[in-house]
Amino acid sequence: MASHNIESFDAATSTATLALDGGIYPLDVVYGAAYALIDRCYVLLDKESGKGGRYLVHLRGKSALDEIGLQALSGEFGNELLSQALRRKIVKQNGAIIEEIVTTAIAGAAGATMPTDFVVEEEDDDLDFLDDPLGIAVPWEEKFKKDKSDNA
Repeated sequence: MASHNIESFDAATSTATLALDGGIYPLDVVYGAAYALIDRCYVLLDKESGKGGRYLVHLRGKSALDEIGLQALSGEFGNELLSQALRRKIVKQNGAIIEEIVTTAIAGAAGATMPTDFVVEEEDDDLDFLDDPLGIAVPWEEKFKKDKSDNA
């Protein structure tokens, strides 16, 4: 049995039905492929009872589709299945690396201490954030206040 079979096309309702082997495509891969196409079609997932473990995927176009359009949509779904399966495999293989990178990024954002090899000691030059030698922090009213004699 192939990994996915086109069960039926119905151009009158713009619907294509695909059968997927559940042993080849895990459910999260099927969900990912369905999610990638929800901007163009409605997706209904169903599972056949029995030991075969087949999934039935019903794709119905949001706009009218003929048989060629339905075949193209089914082909895109098959391509997205492969893409999601590869993405899942890569995440499984590189899970430890991804986890380490995310942990380091979150620790850095949370202000975790840096290793002492990277810490640069700066001299304390006794600067205070309240010092304003250039008068930049003077309020607008004080800087541009008018004299009472100018109003007369």
